[in-house]
Amino acid sequence: MLALPLVMGAARGAIAAPDGFFSPYMAQIQEGLPAGFVMRLPAEVLLGGPASFAPEEMTVRILSSQAPPDLTVGLFTCTSGPMPCLVGSFSADRQGDPDAEAAYRRHVAAAAPLTLSGNIKGYLLEGGGDQPSPFSSLMWKQDSMIYTASFLASERQNLLRMAVSMANSPPIRPRARSAAAQ
Repeated sequence: MLALPLVMGAARGAIAAPDGFFSPYMAQIQEGLPAGFVMRLPAEVLLGGPASFAPEEMTVRILSSQAPPDLTVGLFTCTSGPMPCLVGSFSADRQGDPDAEAAYRRHVAAAAPLTLSGNIKGYLLEGGGDQPSPFSSLMWKQDSMIYTASFLASERQNLLRMAVSMANSPPIRPRARSAAAQ
């Protein structure tokens, strides 16, 4: 059973900017946004499941592609090593992108809708347990984008809270490019 009243109550109120945790990466995020893209990030990075990762212990990697266009902000517990250290990610793909639309349809088919904001509905695919992936992911459409927030299954409640925060936060727009850079 989903604890949505708690999630929704946590996000109501003033619209907040992305967590200060992202401040050192904001220019890189804005520069990595493909043409016509916007990105949303949570007002607060919430981590506290059994793994109990502290945001200040995280490494952020911005992965941007122009073909197909997308942007992913990944949170890691290491910079390199033999063991995977991805804790979670936030990504944006353009609506109409075939791969993103297929993933979105899988989410819609497998999950009941969750209200993230007004008429914005998200769909949660749970990971862990008997599932092949240790990650849960939540997808929704907004701003002509398909957003995905994906975190370790142990961070389920925090994933829900961060997705609500993202849907209610102002979008990050690309940095204005100078005429010389074009």
